[in-house]
Amino acid sequence: MSFIRKNIWGIGFVVVLGGALLSMWLANKNSNIPSSFGTAQETANFTITADDNIKGPNTAKVTLVEFSDFQCPACKAYATVIDDLLIEFPNDLRVVYKFFPLKSIHFRAQASAQAAEAAGRQGKFFEMSKILFENQEVWSKESGSESFEKYASSLGLDLEKFKTDYNSDSAKDKINAQLKEGIDLNVNGTPTMYLNGKKITNPSSFEQFKQMIEAEIQAVSGGSPTTTEPATNAL
Repeated sequence: MSFIRKNIWGIGFVVVLGGALLSMWLANKNSNIPSSFGTAQETANFTITADDNIKGPNTAKVTLVEFSDFQCPACKAYATVIDDLLIEFPNDLRVVYKFFPLKSIHFRAQASAQAAEAAGRQGKFFEMSKILFENQEVWSKESGSESFEKYASSLGLDLEKFKTDYNSDSAKDKINAQLKEGIDLNVNGTPTMYLNGKKITNPSSFEQFKQMIEAEIQAVSGGSPTTTEPATNAL
């Protein structure tokens, strides 16, 4: 079990927007810039569609909606934890990724979101997400799309289609729509997560996250969650 899985206090839970973002918000009054005031709404009604980026069965008892930014260090830390949770609850958990690029403080947030969306249009959203988080220290310091195209090629994607989708207005519109969805909920940092429509305080460890999901499963069904059994060696 990795250090991040055991405990992610040291990474920091949420990248909160500071004074520079507030100044920009006041100056521009831009509906695509999150407010630095207040906290996200405690409950939300999400309509999940086929256009969303979803991992896990549609029949799952628990849906985790995450507003995330690929350049956010805390989102990177939680990504591995969430992957482990999907393995732990293969039948009872699904995850819905929502784009929330903090463009005012992460200058590559928008570009990386476009790369993930372009990959998603060839069925490789979560595979690209994994590569983006793993290589966050590389592409976040670059400009252009060369690294993203290299990642796309490594996933076996049609590179010309990837380039077209990466630059498309429809990809940018989808990202902006999800960003606005978060802003309308007063989301102002990443990751912000909702468990069956209820905002959660970001857990400090894998075990705490697991317990929250187990409690939600029991609250929904009154039964026990279906988890994976650890492999045992034959005697």
